[in-house]
Amino acid sequence: MEPTTIITLIVIASFLVFLLSGMPVFGALGLASVIGILLCQGPRGLGAVPGVIFDRMAGFTLVAVPLFILMGEIIFVSGIGADIYTAANRWLNRLPGSMGMSSVAACAIFSALCGVSVAGAATIGSFAIPEMLKRDYDKGLATGCVAASGGLALLIPPSVALILYGVVGDESVGKLFLAGIVPGIVLALLMMGYIFLVAIFRPHMAPRSMDRVTWKMRFASLARIWPVLVLILLVLGTIYTGIATPTEAAAVGCIGAFAFGFYRRALNWPIIKQIFRSTMHTTGMIMLIFAAALLFGYVLTRLQVPQQLAELVAVSQLPHWMVLVLVFMLLYLMGMFMDIVSVILISTPILLPIIVGMGYSPIWFGVVMAIACEIGTETPPVGLNLFVIKGVSPPGVTLMDVIRGSLPFAAVETLGLILFVLFPDLLLWLPRTME
Repeated sequence: MEPTTIITLIVIASFLVFLLSGMPVFGALGLASVIGILLCQGPRGLGAVPGVIFDRMAGFTLVAVPLFILMGEIIFVSGIGADIYTAANRWLNRLPGSMGMSSVAACAIFSALCGVSVAGAATIGSFAIPEMLKRDYDKGLATGCVAASGGLALLIPPSVALILYGVVGDESVGKLFLAGIVPGIVLALLMMGYIFLVAIFRPHMAPRSMDRVTWKMRFASLARIWPVLVLILLVLGTIYTGIATPTEAAAVGCIGAFAFGFYRRALNWPIIKQIFRSTMHTTGMIMLIFAAALLFGYVLTRLQVPQQLAELVAVSQLPHWMVLVLVFMLLYLMGMFMDIVSVILISTPILLPIIVGMGYSPIWFGVVMAIACEIGTETPPVGLNLFVIKGVSPPGVTLMDVIRGSLPFAAVETLGLILFVLFPDLLLWLPRTME
């Protein structure tokens, strides 16, 4: 066995041992990377560590991460979640399964304001789930639809996951944002279609609403959320038209979110301090993982792991569809046990050369990777959205209820993933308009 192969096995085994021992992801990545550097280059190799980390973390694009997180935090405390859900529920009131579909629609809209999946799931779930349970919705359906649709934040811009993929993969974040719009809408419609069918064929799981909603009430609900729609169009519009980069659009979004918060009289000095504290905490966690993942990717590149894997796939003559199945199974498994940021930062340097070597677009892969990771966030045993939804659900809802309800939505999203694999132009046509 060659020395590089032995060192590779030691590095990967060290990472898994550290991770399974309960060490934070960034610590496991960092220590395994240091071990790899010492084995490859000796103590002198550690001198490259600051340069490796600084090279990517000093990029202007990465500034968008804390700005979009800040934007989401401001919207979160502004109480807009309830208004979004109310508006969606009033406009969908006449349809079977309207409350469940309203939850999905509300999560999709909220995702366009916050790039972190758990924020949308927690915000919408905190009042949508109790309302559905009051109307005798099935516990699994009520919790599962929110757990699944909360993950749309990984696709619908401003997705923090797509920003990180763009930085690691050296791809245009603006194109990734545009590529995520259509899949986000399609997946939301597929989820709503599933709820509609359940309400038709198993009406006891999603009783029809008996509330009388007038057109006046519908338009009145839009009056409460019009600033949010303007904010979404402002951020995405400036990116699409080329007026602003994603980072500049994030700054515009923050200014608009602050204006909206003051307009609603939802902001004061203690709340603003809380917003900044929460933003710093989330950003710090992401950046620690990002720095450690950059170092880990550097070690794997020095060991020629991505190149050797790409060459192995090329000489194995496996059908492309089989390689894709293996890649998505790996992403599913990683998503079951790790947070989305870690999955993207660890897997991108390894998998992207394989995908590009097979002739696929890196923009396409970034989006379908986000979909696969999104499914992982709602899949046991450690799907993060499952525990978030359990935490915001009323007493009497068990974790098994949430898991039972989320699995059908995971299957629906898998169908959506297959659709975008078979027809990649569905998500590539919009970013191509920027070329």
